[in-house]
Amino acid sequence: MSFPSRLWAAVERKGTPAMIGVDPRPAKFPEPFRARAVGRGAAGAAAAMRDYHRALLDVLAPRVPAVKPNAAFFEELGPDGFGALADCVAHARALGLIVVMDAKRGDIGSTAEAYASTFLAGGYEGAFPAADALTVNPYLGSDAVAPFLEAARAHDAGLFVLVKTSNPGADEFQGHGTPPLAQRVAAAVAQWGAALVDSSGWSSVGAVVGATRPEELAVFRALMPRAPLLLPGFGFQGGEARGLAPAFDALGRGAVVNASRSVLWAHERADLQHLPGWEARVDAAVQEMVDALRPVARAVR
Repeated sequence: MSFPSRLWAAVERKGTPAMIGVDPRPAKFPEPFRARAVGRGAAGAAAAMRDYHRALLDVLAPRVPAVKPNAAFFEELGPDGFGALADCVAHARALGLIVVMDAKRGDIGSTAEAYASTFLAGGYEGAFPAADALTVNPYLGSDAVAPFLEAARAHDAGLFVLVKTSNPGADEFQGHGTPPLAQRVAAAVAQWGAALVDSSGWSSVGAVVGATRPEELAVFRALMPRAPLLLPGFGFQGGEARGLAPAFDALGRGAVVNASRSVLWAHERADLQHLPGWEARVDAAVQEMVDALRPVARAVR
């Protein structure tokens, strides 16, 4: 089954395009995981991380179709952290969640092939559980993207190519030039993805466009009419549901919207302290997100 078909089927099953980023910061874990992680070295933090993410994913799985582990926060813990990342991917896949690996990899030749193999094909003789999709940095050029495209084709995987990111400084380079660099990359994404369009009319090659930039969404959707969009920055970074409608089609397909800290740190919210435990607070934050997104993806039930 192609990546876009898996993605839209998952979105329709859960009735929402909400995606939750898994960005582990041990000092921000809810108890008892924080006490087990802080001051216990990399091995202790990684063990707490594994247990916390299994519990977290169990809470998220009934609510959302997809999760986005951020590799950097796992890699910070060294080998133990990479093991925790593998465990997170495997547990999410076992729960039926779509897993988008947020690693933003991009390099040339055999290096790109190795990155693609690790995250999309299971690595060396199955050393790492494959994700459904990978974020890719295209700024080394088409030859650097080619190995990821080949891996996506060979393994029915997806790519989300960085086009216009959610951070405040994105325009420094991405908005430069005529047309702006981000729009040139968007046109390349449409070209790269043309050969990977499935029977639903969507490509396995998507794009990252910040949810913090709703005023630009219509432009990027016009440039990439068949590309699934990953819209990060919802919630904590200031992204709102208002303005995201151009990303979606009449069936409610077209995009997934990512929130991380606004959900992961829900246990700290003063207005949710009446709920019994961190799991209930996370669940409430997810429900808020689902409710907020319902008007912009009306056809999703």
